[in-house]
Amino acid sequence: MRQAIQLGTMLIADGTRTPKSVLLGTERYSPGWSSITESTSSQLDRELEKAGWTFFYMAGEIRASGCGFDVQSRKGRAVDRLIDAVKHESCNCLEITEVKQKSFLGLPYTTLVAHARHIQKSHSFYDLSDLPCEGPVPAAQSPMPLFTKAVDVWEDEGGSPAEPVPVA
Repeated sequence: MRQAIQLGTMLIADGTRTPKSVLLGTERYSPGWSSITESTSSQLDRELEKAGWTFFYMAGEIRASGCGFDVQSRKGRAVDRLIDAVKHESCNCLEITEVKQKSFLGLPYTTLVAHARHIQKSHSFYDLSDLPCEGPVPAAQSPMPLFTKAVDVWEDEGGSPAEPVPVA
């Protein structure tokens, strides 16, 4: 059953792993997604941090609009689009940060703004231990040349390192 979507609503993908010490109160929202009912994002962030987990906040906002005969159906369509965008970013949560009711040529529509969120145990969003590896990373895929180039550009613009940084 679809719950009321409002500012601060957080949705989580069903099956998302969480630490045993963090008890999430959820209600089914749509197939595969539930609404977090008993925590704000800051409370959840603190609880996950205490357990040694990370609650990532993706800086880029996601916008989606929905048309329909009533407010709930418009919000539902917009949330479906947000969920698709969050899945595309490989995240397992989203947080609604803005709700706007508007109309265009007399046709009402709802725009939702959200940020993708992600719960995981690792402090690195792309946990390398989860990726399949069949040997050493080829030099063409190594990020070090790009990093070295960025440092060179920075130094050319007047930056100077406080102390030499060893490169492994």
